[in-house]
Amino acid sequence: MKISTLRWTILTAAFVILLFGAYGGLYFGYFLPTFSCCWVRARAGTCFMLTLQRTLGLFTWESMFILLIQFIYFSLLVIIIGRAWCGWVCPLGFVQDLLDRLRQAAGLGYVRFSEKLRRSLAWIKWAFLAVALLLPLWVAFPVMCPAVALGLQIPFCQLCPGKYILPLCVGNPDRISVNYENGTHVVMSILGLGFSIVALLGALIKRRFWCSFCPLGLILGWYRKISFLKLKKNDAACTRCEICYNVCPSEIMEVFRSQGKVDVTTSECMLCLKCVENCPEEGALKATYLGKTIYQSSPDKFFAKRCLDITANQAEKG
Repeated sequence: MKISTLRWTILTAAFVILLFGAYGGLYFGYFLPTFSCCWVRARAGTCFMLTLQRTLGLFTWESMFILLIQFIYFSLLVIIIGRAWCGWVCPLGFVQDLLDRLRQAAGLGYVRFSEKLRRSLAWIKWAFLAVALLLPLWVAFPVMCPAVALGLQIPFCQLCPGKYILPLCVGNPDRISVNYENGTHVVMSILGLGFSIVALLGALIKRRFWCSFCPLGLILGWYRKISFLKLKKNDAACTRCEICYNVCPSEIMEVFRSQGKVDVTTSECMLCLKCVENCPEEGALKATYLGKTIYQSSPDKFFAKRCLDITANQAEKG
């Protein structure tokens, strides 16, 4: 089985389990490092971002202790597979990959952000993270405009595209509406709907569009130095062909550019391993787990894949 086929299998299974698992009695807790959205009724677990905001919004000794425990569980899960949670498990990532497949089926091209543009847009995920951290503290200490603060207990969840996209995917369209409970909720739900539309349209023209702005992915990237799963490179085997960059949904250039660096796991790398699968050089790239190689690039695999692609294209034309 190709690694891309395995990834799609796991990604699909994770989508079904995380968003429908409660029907089978499954629940994995409130510390998941992936978008198992609190707005989905039958979810089998909840994104850590919800716990983070709710406990900060209470800001009591008890809530801070709960946050510490949940953070430890969250950290252990991230250390185990790093940002593979984004590339292999995330339900919102699954939706984006499906839309990318739809774009490919329609024969459409895609937009690629330049490195300069990516850097200039990096502030957006930091802004989302600031919203998730600071606004709940305003709820806990409403020294100004307490009526406004009251509607901001889980501000990022109100803005997150997952709030609207994931319930729609599982047949909960009632979640897709403007909340008229108060002025704060009206503004936040309108913004959330707007971000969701942008995320959906963006995914049709750019691979993993939302992942460029995701604050949860930003947090997961901080663990790259201590996570067990890593992407490594053998400079001596690399020919700087740029195939790894061309196939990367996150458009990471550091992998083929780096010289003299073995660990090339960047903070934006989702460990989808497309670069390893498509690299034509023996052992130039490899995925390791606790230092042991679990998958590496191979010219045999590369040329076999290209032959299959050529055969399929000829069959379509014939």
